[in-house]
Amino acid sequence: MNLPAGRQVIARTGRVVCRGMIYHALIVSVLFLSGCRTISPPSQVYPVVPQKIYLNDLCDRQKLLCQWDSITQIVHVNKGDVGAKILIGSDIAFVGNERVLLSAPVKIIDSAVVVPLDFKSKIVNRLDRKKPKGTADYSFPKFKSIVIDAGHGGKDPGAMSKNGTKEKSIVLDIAKRLKKILMRRGLKVVMTRKTDKFISLQRRTEIASRSKADLFISVHANSNPVRGVHGLEVYSLRDLLPLEQKEAQRQANQHILFKALAMKKNAPELEAIVSDILYSFKQAQSKILAAHVAQKTSRHIRSKNIGAKQSRFYVLRNTLIPAILVEVGFLTNPKEEKLLRNSVHRQKIAEGLAKSILEYANK
Repeated sequence: MNLPAGRQVIARTGRVVCRGMIYHALIVSVLFLSGCRTISPPSQVYPVVPQKIYLNDLCDRQKLLCQWDSITQIVHVNKGDVGAKILIGSDIAFVGNERVLLSAPVKIIDSAVVVPLDFKSKIVNRLDRKKPKGTADYSFPKFKSIVIDAGHGGKDPGAMSKNGTKEKSIVLDIAKRLKKILMRRGLKVVMTRKTDKFISLQRRTEIASRSKADLFISVHANSNPVRGVHGLEVYSLRDLLPLEQKEAQRQANQHILFKALAMKKNAPELEAIVSDILYSFKQAQSKILAAHVAQKTSRHIRSKNIGAKQSRFYVLRNTLIPAILVEVGFLTNPKEEKLLRNSVHRQKIAEGLAKSILEYANK
């Protein structure tokens, strides 16, 4: 049939439409016969959030040197001269001289080291952080919490002056002032006692173990038969003998601390390694802190620096974190006793302690 050009186009189009309708009907019939009753809309695709990070991949991306010692089960991560180490099965890492608590323990999965999601923010970022020399930033201390132990209390007055000044009252006032200063700087502070109450030495160390704190400082006032002796001195723990490290209270506090950690429970070998690491860390840091506090605080209050010494005081040997004991002055010395009774001087002591602690925290 000869049709005008316009009508030929329409006719071809009609045939194309008809064929399309036939193909559509066939597809629908096939789907119906095959059992497909409905056609679901495309599902929305959500991003997959990783639940674990393989340490090797992270180190490759961040250009870090990673090593895992399969014998000691210690992982080393280094960037330049700065390094971090962590024990497999533990959530405690050490970045240089700083202790860092992760959200979950480091594990071995399929022969590879796997770290929690906050490993980059808490560990890698610390390795990247470079601080100009000679600057002091008290806004971001490298530890978060501290236990302040005001010595004696209640039925135990501690040292006493001839005028009846009691050590327990002097050190509690200084401890409270120190707490206020440190809290203003953003630190969490736990007090072993807040009032004139007797707290046993055992209980004081248990409080330190349960607190998950980074530092323990015990505040005392001194005495001496020789009235002329004066000044400030700071004690850290003298190295313990193997048998002393197994003291009953120390073992009990270690059990308390380990229960709070995300690590395999009742694993003697793992606990022994963590215990050794904590002890070595405590000893090294306590000595550094004691020397720093003695020098800086004595200078701030214009007192004689008797020095940093070592002892096996109960609260020092049975705490597992870096710990010092500060003797702020001698109640048996008339001049210092008069100063310690003065609230302005006690405030200066608290300020000196706070300043030296915060300087230590940022080194």
